[in-house]
Amino acid sequence: MFFCRITYDLLSILNPNIMANCDIPWNFSWVIPNVLAATSCPETVNQLDFLRKEGIHHLVTLSPDHVPPITNYNGLQWSYIPIIEFEAPSLDDIENFITICKKAREKQQAIAVHCRAGRGRTGVMIACYFVYFQDMSPDTAIAQIRALRPWSVETYAQEASVRHYRDHLRSIIN
Repeated sequence: MFFCRITYDLLSILNPNIMANCDIPWNFSWVIPNVLAATSCPETVNQLDFLRKEGIHHLVTLSPDHVPPITNYNGLQWSYIPIIEFEAPSLDDIENFITICKKAREKQQAIAVHCRAGRGRTGVMIACYFVYFQDMSPDTAIAQIRALRPWSVETYAQEASVRHYRDHLRSIIN
């Protein structure tokens, strides 16, 4: 475990396969400490245990192809919002994620969100979180998540989905 914590950042960037035997999911980081975390898909029960020990109460899976071993795991609440890799989420997908976040905030429970690598789809959802909860513009939200987690929001369609979500919010406010 000590080896995993010390070498996590460097090794996860150089070779994610080295981290497969580690208790920390690859690409894990707090985006908002004790509120919202992002990660790649947790691959082992030990990685789920790590999330729980970090204070995560709810895990949101965005990848239809990479699902954590959560079916018999009782330590976390789990939600599944399947979005195809490199695709943009639908407005319903984003609203579903924001509803999960609202409920977790009311209970003061931390959330972790992941796709396969914790970059594209995960970055989109976190950017939408920033738009909704922190009233950021879409471009500022995308820049913020990319500053915190490089390579987040990978395609133009994903960027456009954050803008579309903000337009949707404006339409229901007015």
